[in-house]
Amino acid sequence: MFRKSQKKKQENEISYRHYPIWDNCRTAYAKLVEMEGPKAAAVSFATVILSVVQPFAAMALPSAVVYLLGSQWQPGVIFLLLAAYVLVLQGLQILNGYVAGVSSKGRFCCRISLGTELFGAAMGVDFQKLESREGQQKLEGGRLNLYSGNTAGIEAYLNAYENAMTALLGLIVYSVIVGRINGWILILLLLTTGIVTAIRIYANHRAEKYTKEYIRSHQSYRYLKREALVPASGKDIRIYRMWDWFREEFDKIKEELVRWSGKERSCSIHAGITEIVLSSAKNILIYAYLIYQMAQGEMELASFLLYVGITASFSGRMSALMGAVTEILRNNRLMDRYRDFLEFCGENHFGQEAVTSPGKTHEIRLEHVCFRYEDKEKDVIHDLSLTITPGEKIALVGMNGAGKSTLIKLICGLYRPTSGKIYLDGQDVSSLSPEEYRKEFTVVFQDVFAFSFSLADNVSCRREEETDRKRLRQCLQDAGLWDRVEQLDRKEQTSMNKDLDKAGVSLSGGELQRLMLARALYKDSPVMILDEPTAALDPIAESRMYEQYYEMTRDKTSIFISHRLSSTKFCDRILYLEEGRIAEEGSHEQLMERQGTYAAMFHTQAQYYENEKKKAQAQ
Repeated sequence: MFRKSQKKKQENEISYRHYPIWDNCRTAYAKLVEMEGPKAAAVSFATVILSVVQPFAAMALPSAVVYLLGSQWQPGVIFLLLAAYVLVLQGLQILNGYVAGVSSKGRFCCRISLGTELFGAAMGVDFQKLESREGQQKLEGGRLNLYSGNTAGIEAYLNAYENAMTALLGLIVYSVIVGRINGWILILLLLTTGIVTAIRIYANHRAEKYTKEYIRSHQSYRYLKREALVPASGKDIRIYRMWDWFREEFDKIKEELVRWSGKERSCSIHAGITEIVLSSAKNILIYAYLIYQMAQGEMELASFLLYVGITASFSGRMSALMGAVTEILRNNRLMDRYRDFLEFCGENHFGQEAVTSPGKTHEIRLEHVCFRYEDKEKDVIHDLSLTITPGEKIALVGMNGAGKSTLIKLICGLYRPTSGKIYLDGQDVSSLSPEEYRKEFTVVFQDVFAFSFSLADNVSCRREEETDRKRLRQCLQDAGLWDRVEQLDRKEQTSMNKDLDKAGVSLSGGELQRLMLARALYKDSPVMILDEPTAALDPIAESRMYEQYYEMTRDKTSIFISHRLSSTKFCDRILYLEEGRIAEEGSHEQLMERQGTYAAMFHTQAQYYENEKKKAQAQ
């Protein structure tokens, strides 16, 4: 099944926008300046200059020694000049190392700081877009630009440009010197450089398709790694002895990663071999010419040593330039994907209108709403019309897959209807500002969990300075969690879980439910939605929890979802969903009198609970 899903992914290729290299270069340095200030660009420029001057001075040292020893100056003067030369050389080396370190730190800090931009874009994009297959693949491409270490992505991209500018400036300086010897040698050097550049570009073009396959496989690898390591999955893996299956899938994905990475690198290796062959032939011709000039007495030893060093350095600079160009082209694809993701996140068509009655109980109206998930052939919600009056308590019930959770996501604005309209107090929801609209909703979803921040942060969902401490404690008391909080060493400042703080604590299932209740109390929105948050509790605990939710929603518009129908008795109206439609509607008493599907399900559950009660009493 896993392999079939992989094949299906390959059949549905996601396209990425490509940007000119010069534009990506401008963008990368603009990001560096934005995150680290103008000094970062100045330091990078200084690194380029020093990386040319310092090696050139070191390369010229043997020639300078020979020249001075052959001069008519006094030995003491020669010694002082050589000592000064060496001191300057050492100073340049130290300065070059320091500036290069500062430049490297700036690139690293820029990459890490850009995480805020990536996360902000992901949080700001339409949830439905981000959740889609296209959104997830684009997010993965953008993530690789920042979180592939310092050998791939924007940090490596900036480093490659710095190396390319260093190599190019060195080649220009050396070309001027070599041109004074013989113009044909310069032409030979430039010609081999051009040929190798063309080969590198061709190799990079071939490698691009392998990179796409590598990204897809890496996304699957990250999923398997995450599921294999998180404690929640670890229980099932151990109980059901799934490790062999995981290991088999890991091996398959590992083989794919190795294969695609190998194919990508083979392109670079083949180009590198060609470069070595051309460079070797070029060096043989140039060294033969220089030796001939030396033998004919047309070149002094000092000049010979300098030109040999320049020729060798020219080859090194050329190789460095080719390597830098290869890295630029390779990481340019990751820059493409990063910018493509930011652009993808920016293409939102949110409304800008404000809610006319913020903080008041609302009427919610759905008119012929349909919703279909990506690549699905059938609607999950089909032609559904519904009006929820202000302050009304609605229960949504039905079998798994009936569309209950999807309907909730449509109502609270996480999803947009495929067709039809949703209105809040007569305002078309699509015309409203998502941020302002979502302020009117408090939603407790099925999968209750605590973020690994402080307990206070989990309740207020605000920064510490924005949190009302008095209100926070009152909400914890009303939720029945304050007694537990008082037992903690740091009270409400205690960290949840141990991901970020080894002194963190983990709450039980019932305590997490009360934490979610406290969060809902703190937000105090006029519309309350509960999407089966108590599914993990036993029937008695769930009933008590729903009673608390009911008490806190007396003056609110409320929607409850529960598989246990006994928890819906207090609602004004019950909607029984079936295949995305409202199959039955009415109060609990009305639906029981009708003796339809709802009544049959209720009797089945009641009989089950009665049997369980008898078993418990017998024991």
